[in-house]
Amino acid sequence: MKRLLMLMMVVVATTVLGQESETAWIKTEPIRYTEMNYQLSGYGVMVASPEAQFNANSPRQGQIGKVYVLPGKKIKKGEPLFELITAASVLKGFNQAELQLKTAKKEFERIQRLYQDNLASNSQLANAKKALFDAESSLNAEIKLGNNIQREIIRSPFSGIVTMISVESGMRVQPAQSAVTVIADKGLYFQMGILPELVSSISVNTPVHISSVFDPGIIINGHIKYITGMVDQTTGLVNLFIDVNDSHLSPGMRMQGNIEINLGKKWQVPRSAVLSDDQGYYIFQIRNNHAKRINVQAKEYDDITVIDGPFDKELPVVVLGNYELKEGMAVKVTQ
Repeated sequence: MKRLLMLMMVVVATTVLGQESETAWIKTEPIRYTEMNYQLSGYGVMVASPEAQFNANSPRQGQIGKVYVLPGKKIKKGEPLFELITAASVLKGFNQAELQLKTAKKEFERIQRLYQDNLASNSQLANAKKALFDAESSLNAEIKLGNNIQREIIRSPFSGIVTMISVESGMRVQPAQSAVTVIADKGLYFQMGILPELVSSISVNTPVHISSVFDPGIIINGHIKYITGMVDQTTGLVNLFIDVNDSHLSPGMRMQGNIEINLGKKWQVPRSAVLSDDQGYYIFQIRNNHAKRINVQAKEYDDITVIDGPFDKELPVVVLGNYELKEGMAVKVTQ
């Protein structure tokens, strides 16, 4: 009888110990339903808008006499960029056009006198007049191209920054060859990228606070000007272009952008509350001191995760110890 009683005590003790080993200590927090204000931060670079970029090209064939600027130099409207010495062959073309006009004028005057004396026909007068018109047109075209200018100084049409110089003194150039590139003072955009799923949370004219990577204390206010309609294949982000009216910035500067996004009211839990496996995201809630798994949809925003799904909004969510839990497992909550 004593032996049977001792055996029953061992079985009971073993059962109690087994139950104890299946009890997990956890920590919980309530699920919050509040306004979700998310600060979207990203890094980017100052770039020039196409309409603010001026390419000072060589207007005609010639040779660079002097370059007046350096890359990165800030210049004012009308400041000289480079000097062009027109090629002798171009000047020769102008001189020939000028000579042809003089010859055509003399010929027309001669035919006109003969016509008045009934010594030239109507067709001869018409041909002389056409030759005069053609010679005038040719000379005007040469003048319009500037082929009558021996030396010309090319100047900037606006105040800005020199970003590129493609020529040097003594270099021979062809018509329309790129020489100097200038970007207008207020023609810069801040380009930054955001995750594609956040694009729906912003719009054109959304305010953006921009700060220098090297001096975060300097804040520049701007607003979104353009939102691209495609994902950058290199970064996997959607590019934004922020309009910045600040003449102290320069192309290529690295900056940080911060955008305040209001996502409306959302169910929020700490990031540690959400787990994942091959079935997707899930959380654990406690009902009658036992763990209950609930599959959810989740999106992370820094340390906060927004969830949606068939969870009980009145029950807390497990934030610590959830990695050890299984469906129906007994738990004890630690403070």
